[in-house]
Amino acid sequence: MNLLGGSRSGHHALLVGLSLYAVMTAWLLRLPCRVPGWGAAESLPALCATEVAPGEASGAGGFFTGGPAGDQPALVGMITTVVGWLADGLSALPGADVDRGVFADLSVLLLALAWIGTVAVVSALSGRRGVDAFVLALAPAVVLVGFGTWDLWAVLLMMLALLCHVRGSPVPAGIVLGLAASVALFPLVVLLAVLLLAVRYRQFRDFAVVLAGTVLTWALVNGPFLLTARDRWARQLGTPWDGPVEGSSPWGVWARVEQARTGAAPDPAGAGQWVLLALVLGFVAVLVLTLLTRQEPSVVQVAFLLLAVLVLSGPSYSLVHVLWLAPLVVLSRRSWPEFAAWQLVEVLWWTTLVLPEPAWPVLPGLGLIGWDAQDLLAAVRVLLLVLLVVAVAVDVLRGGRARRIGLSEPG
Repeated sequence: MNLLGGSRSGHHALLVGLSLYAVMTAWLLRLPCRVPGWGAAESLPALCATEVAPGEASGAGGFFTGGPAGDQPALVGMITTVVGWLADGLSALPGADVDRGVFADLSVLLLALAWIGTVAVVSALSGRRGVDAFVLALAPAVVLVGFGTWDLWAVLLMMLALLCHVRGSPVPAGIVLGLAASVALFPLVVLLAVLLLAVRYRQFRDFAVVLAGTVLTWALVNGPFLLTARDRWARQLGTPWDGPVEGSSPWGVWARVEQARTGAAPDPAGAGQWVLLALVLGFVAVLVLTLLTRQEPSVVQVAFLLLAVLVLSGPSYSLVHVLWLAPLVVLSRRSWPEFAAWQLVEVLWWTTLVLPEPAWPVLPGLGLIGWDAQDLLAAVRVLLLVLLVVAVAVDVLRGGRARRIGLSEPG
């Protein structure tokens, strides 16, 4: 299977080169965090924050029990354990220095491979000689947060499962989806999308095959962790309605709007009881849309709508969630100006997270309602995601874009 979907090696090399450019940009962006004595971790903690920490390399064992520290999802624990073994081995070589971040470098290398793979899969799904993949390859979201979280592997596996399903391979799709769910639970929206399309046509064979492959693969990967450390394993199963409501979420934005309107802000924590209801109502809306549209929607479009509902209904909306959504947005909308505008707002939002508050610009009029630049950007980014959802829903009703997803360009 030619994942890159092009006809010339130069096209393939350019896609890989752009992906590596994003990797190098991300590495240079965080270079101050790696230089001793610069104090970047203290002065700019949001810049240096990462889930991929060198300290995880220490200790033996953990392959079947959530990594060396026992606090990671099953497949992530396997990856970090192997990376830790390699880092310890390389650090033991003559002249090597473990303080130089061997574990972090190896981890970034693995995440770089995951990003190249994600771009390749998007190119295969786009059917336009990789035009969509070129847009995705330089996505600012991956530069800002992609190489500091293992969720990038879940994104790759989610997109690979979609590719297998589109190409008519339900068994590989289920296996890959089971691996994806062993990193994070959000890729299961693909399984739900397949179910909704099965309900539409009352043909459940492919869904049953994908479901069986997902469950069996997930059980094989998670079984040892579940049997030997049930409590630690259970802590990895976060749900969309868990955790406190954050100001970046739609619930936090709603609280600030209410405060500006009435002068008394509702308690954002009180929105937690509505998160599950909003999630269920959103999924029902996607089901109704899938059933009522005249032309067959793409599984990619349905998966995007479900994942967007998951994010918009949740108590937080972080840049990692943007990373989840980016490949699906590129394929569902196929419009680089829209994608660029969305990513620009996310870059501005990230800037307010990294820079101290005195460095934020003062916008006229916002002070009258008690808002600052970060509050405004939080509202804009939520609004943009809602508009993307509406646009994709309209596309599903019209059926125009769905026919091009997953098809190879002739010639």
